[in-house]
Amino acid sequence: MTAFDDLVTWQESSTTGAAIVAALRAGGRSLAAARSLLGPAERIVITGAGSSYYLAQAGAAVGRAALGRDVIAVPLSELILRPEGVVFAAGPRPEPIVVISRSGSTSEAVAVVHRMRAAGHPTVAVTCRADSPMAGLADVTLVSPAGDERAVVMTRSFASMLALLLDVVAAISGDGDLAADLRRLGDHWNESTAAAALGRRLGTTDWRRIVILGGGPSMGIALEWALKLTETSQVATSAYEPLEFRHGPISVCEPGVLVVGLVGGPGTADEVAVVEEAGRLGAATWLIARDPDDARGTTGDVSLIGGGLQPVARLPLLLHPGHALALSLALTRGLDPDAPRHLGQVVIVDVE
Repeated sequence: MTAFDDLVTWQESSTTGAAIVAALRAGGRSLAAARSLLGPAERIVITGAGSSYYLAQAGAAVGRAALGRDVIAVPLSELILRPEGVVFAAGPRPEPIVVISRSGSTSEAVAVVHRMRAAGHPTVAVTCRADSPMAGLADVTLVSPAGDERAVVMTRSFASMLALLLDVVAAISGDGDLAADLRRLGDHWNESTAAAALGRRLGTTDWRRIVILGGGPSMGIALEWALKLTETSQVATSAYEPLEFRHGPISVCEPGVLVVGLVGGPGTADEVAVVEEAGRLGAATWLIARDPDDARGTTGDVSLIGGGLQPVARLPLLLHPGHALALSLALTRGLDPDAPRHLGQVVIVDVE
């Protein structure tokens, strides 16, 4: 079996900090073009499939709060199969469509860019491959130059493309503090690696079930953690907004269950209370917070990431610890996380 440090997926996840820095440096004219295209829009649609859809959810949540307008996230399939439920007839200001795809070759992504442009909707592509079919079709393309990877599942590509999206939001909203905090992410990468070391240790336990909690834009990150754990370790993993977890799903709490809380923005105290309740009900807990005060009195494991940064600026740093947990757990269960079952790097399906 491949040793943990020799896993391609781990090696690429471990370069996420550098990929984030490179993506933010590469914005330039493409960032200005995206700001010009998206800035006047009253409504913005962000779309992707799989991990890219969860990335879209995080970006849309940040966009709604920062811009005070309708920014929604939908799966690519909705724009193909049920577009009338997502976009309106193109008028003087048709909704721009932001399409996310690591490879830029996913069949649904290429089809959506083609169809939306044909219907009069301006398009922005977010990808890691500048020479991809999707990049060639879109009106504006944002590229993470160091985000591409050999791994089947997304790691540094997710975080670096998320940083690009957050930078666009900062540019449109005129939030210079957010833009500055994004450029400080490299200075906080050691906090992400420290949390990943804990995740690696926690992955040596063969958990029966894992729950990831995240509210607001962190919900997209929680969903991505859950997907990574499902893809690589095949352990039953669910993601919930923290207070929603109390409305039924909290019944899964017992020994052998791990509950992870991604907290650090508005509502932190209430969300931490849910994680603590899960611990009292028998689950093991891991709280990933922003500041020491957020975790005061917590009885389970704690990691601190992004202290001093705006809560949304730290989001790209929250992925690496999840990768460590997922990969370590996969090895604990005798699986090869570099070759997850039934998966390939690019999904190609017939789209009529």
